[in-house]
Amino acid sequence: MSGKKWLIIGLLALADIVVLCLVVSLIRSYTHMLFSPPPTIASIPTVSTAALPPTWTPVPTSSPAPTPTRRPTHTPTDTATPWPTFTPSQTPSPTPLPSPTLASFSLENPTFDYLGWDYVPGWHTGGFVNWAPGQPFDVANSYAAPRFHRADDPRQWINGSTLQIDTEPWVKLRAWVFQTVTVTTDSRVQFQIHAMGFVKETAGGYILKAGIDPSGGEGCDAALWGTEQIVNQDDGVILLSSPEVVVGEAGRVTVCAFAETQFAQVYHAAFFDDAALLVTPPGHR
Repeated sequence: MSGKKWLIIGLLALADIVVLCLVVSLIRSYTHMLFSPPPTIASIPTVSTAALPPTWTPVPTSSPAPTPTRRPTHTPTDTATPWPTFTPSQTPSPTPLPSPTLASFSLENPTFDYLGWDYVPGWHTGGFVNWAPGQPFDVANSYAAPRFHRADDPRQWINGSTLQIDTEPWVKLRAWVFQTVTVTTDSRVQFQIHAMGFVKETAGGYILKAGIDPSGGEGCDAALWGTEQIVNQDDGVILLSSPEVVVGEAGRVTVCAFAETQFAQVYHAAFFDDAALLVTPPGHR
């Protein structure tokens, strides 16, 4: 071999020896650390507390409490003025009424409501008939059958629903309505009813009157009649009154309303509404 090769081998051998020494040193250090006992507390050096300067922790400065805000002063309101004391007025003494002349005994359907054709609730109807269509006719003495119904034209109503009585054109009419009412014996009574007449020729009119039968008979044959009036539309609404009579022993009276044409006309009608029976009890005048 050449001298150069021996030099390289020598360097490599030296390097191996150095590495081997380092490995052995590391193994020994590790083995010593592994098998040596852990250190005791006594072995830990202590520091004398007396040698340390005292530590001062500053106390935080307290913030002053906030000054409370004063509530606004309450201004008292004015005292409410009391309501004036109500002094009740004295109840006036009623004025004594005169002797009663009231409708103490009410009529049935005095305002002529709920009327049908030839049907008048609460009232009976009657008429004088001596002629019918097709029979010989006498313009002065022929009377046709009356028709009872509600007034056709509201302009002819007296006070709301009104009874109308009419018949055939150019024929005269004589008719009445009546009803019987129970009243105390010896009472004084008077019948009243509102009425109106309507005719084509105002030179004539309707004969209207009110009556009362103090014995309470059926129909108006025994009625005592008040003053008859001949009226037409020019006279407007009138008030018919019967005589004042004393109720008989039967304790009932029959009241009647009567209508008759003065003479035959092409059209005509009588109207009745708002009937009343005025009663004065026995012993009163």
